[in-house]
Amino acid sequence: MIIWSDMEFGQLPFVFLLISNIHSGHTDERPKPKVSIKPDQHVFRGETVTLRCDIDGEGVTSWKYSWYKDGSDSVFSDLQEHTFSSVTESDAGKYSCYGAERGGSRTSNISDEVTLTVSDRPEAVLSVSPQKWLTEGDPVTLICEVKGSSTGWTFSWYTETVLSDNRNHYELLSDSSRGAGGNYTVSSAALKHTGVYMCTAERGKPVYDTWYSNTQPLWVTGEFRLNHRTNETVLKFSLIFLELNVP
Repeated sequence: MIIWSDMEFGQLPFVFLLISNIHSGHTDERPKPKVSIKPDQHVFRGETVTLRCDIDGEGVTSWKYSWYKDGSDSVFSDLQEHTFSSVTESDAGKYSCYGAERGGSRTSNISDEVTLTVSDRPEAVLSVSPQKWLTEGDPVTLICEVKGSSTGWTFSWYTETVLSDNRNHYELLSDSSRGAGGNYTVSSAALKHTGVYMCTAERGKPVYDTWYSNTQPLWVTGEFRLNHRTNETVLKFSLIFLELNVP
């Protein structure tokens, strides 16, 4: 015959609950959601932005989601993914999410807050390395960057010409795809590379693009050579041929 004390009887519900949880594979620890923002936490006015809440809750097949902004108790969305089709400065803030099991009793913790920053339409910035003045055969790299952002951009490269009516004309380089990653490199400059260059950047679906960058000129000159046969010194430039007669 087994005799249970009052203390032992008082502990039985807890023991049975613990055994039940172990048997079902569940524990009392609630999962913590993770918030992600695409294309980036720093975006620009007019971009399409998606907030996503992911919950790794073992055994739960369907969650009901709740989104909060700036610590408010008000739920502004109940979707796993909430999309701003054309984000504005008023959408900037700190976002968090929470989940409750559909048709069940399990809930998650609330996620950490993730900050969304919204700025005005960005500018692309173009620079040249190592220098703008080149001799035939020199390497040169045009570097295109987006102010305040580095995620998800693809780049296009243009030359600028001035038309007869003084309007600017931008022509996409035929090998513009070589500028992936923001660097457009010419391994061996030729006279034909003399010109004025600029770039733009784009990302997302639908596509969102930057303003045109600042312009950068490249000057490519020919090599210095002596023509002994005619006793002339010839300085050959990309745009100017200057002949000096040596007596």
